[in-house]
Amino acid sequence: MYTFEINNKREDSVNFSGKFTNKSPVVEIFSAMVDGKEMGKYGKQGDKAIKYIKNLGERAENGDTTAISELNTLRRFVIEPILLQEMKLLGIFGKYTPLAFGETVEVETYKHMGNVATRQAEGVDVAFPTIKKDKYQVATQIVSGGYSVNYRQLALGDMAKENEGMEQVRIQIRNNASRYVMETVIDAINNTKGVKYVFEGAGLTKTGADEILTKVRRFGKPNVIGDYALLSQFNAFAGYSGEIGGNAITGISQKQLDAIAENGIIGSYNGSALSEISNGYDFTTMDGDNFATILPTGYGFVVPTGANSPIKTFTRGGLTSFTGNSVTTGDVLTRFDLEIAADVARGREYEVGMLIDTNLTTL
Repeated sequence: MYTFEINNKREDSVNFSGKFTNKSPVVEIFSAMVDGKEMGKYGKQGDKAIKYIKNLGERAENGDTTAISELNTLRRFVIEPILLQEMKLLGIFGKYTPLAFGETVEVETYKHMGNVATRQAEGVDVAFPTIKKDKYQVATQIVSGGYSVNYRQLALGDMAKENEGMEQVRIQIRNNASRYVMETVIDAINNTKGVKYVFEGAGLTKTGADEILTKVRRFGKPNVIGDYALLSQFNAFAGYSGEIGGNAITGISQKQLDAIAENGIIGSYNGSALSEISNGYDFTTMDGDNFATILPTGYGFVVPTGANSPIKTFTRGGLTSFTGNSVTTGDVLTRFDLEIAADVARGREYEVGMLIDTNLTTL
């Protein structure tokens, strides 16, 4: 997971004047300015807000920490609701729970204890296993995003870099959160003892994928989650074969052809949904003659759907913003942090299958 490091950092909530809230008109007008929308509809209220925002830019350029904190708070109020909606996509792995600041991240799970159930013989008691509930706390992880700020442009009302920067923050945090969840799941499966369902090979095979799907399906109808490079290999497995009147029939259904034409991958395979994880380039890292991807491309996860999944993800609170200087360049940076957590329920790690294509990039 790449990091976004600053030194001499100042938490903006300490210096924020409290002049506005997330429902104040200046927040809506700032958002409209960033999006390049027409300001005329806001009338005198818009003129007043624009003047106020430009003044913040001038003061921030001169090192006014209160102005910097107010600008970062405006940014936070714009980014936060969109980002928290996007974080719900973590539910693709299993249950996602947003928590308030100060709430404890806890997981409640169960495991079977004792004897395996036996068929009753006449005059003999039946031995049954017992189910033991287990509740434990999960540690959180901070994921960050940020960008270098040009307060001079902002003072002149030029919002192009603001738009680009805030979009970058959302992408960075979203991708870092996905990577953290993936790493948590991989570590849980690799470190578990006993039964585990893993296929590993130089390329995905129909036999290997079918075996993992069959085993995980007994815990609930599974989803297959992974990068496009891995999931697209299922296209080759989608064909059908049969015999009618002694004639061999092979092909692929029109519905599956339509799905491949629209999305590049089939939507489902043998009753299991194929769910692609968005995975962009990390422009700071090379992989041969191309940019590396932010998430590893060689892993796929076979997960029971919905409430059946042992994978739980959380966010706690909202964004926290900081200002400081880049550790490497010294530029003035704004950083936004979000607290997240991920867990594979203890004793249930075997319920998640893993597909590994060693031809693709791995951790």
